[in-house]
Amino acid sequence: MMPTLIVALLVILAVAAVVWVVRKGPAPTPRPDEDQDTAWNDPITPAESAHQPPHKSEPRP
Repeated sequence: MMPTLIVALLVILAVAAVVWVVRKGPAPTPRPDEDQDTAWNDPITPAESAHQPPHKSEPRP
């Protein structure tokens, strides 16, 4: 009885390890056409504010 229980636990452990590896999947590989710089941690300065006034074009005649 005891060897059967040990084998059953080892099989359950092996199945759980395989399921975990399959669900985790491979590491994502970036595609060459994707922008890799997301700038998620760049500081925001007032000069780079999104609320800048629009640029004035040349006066119309």
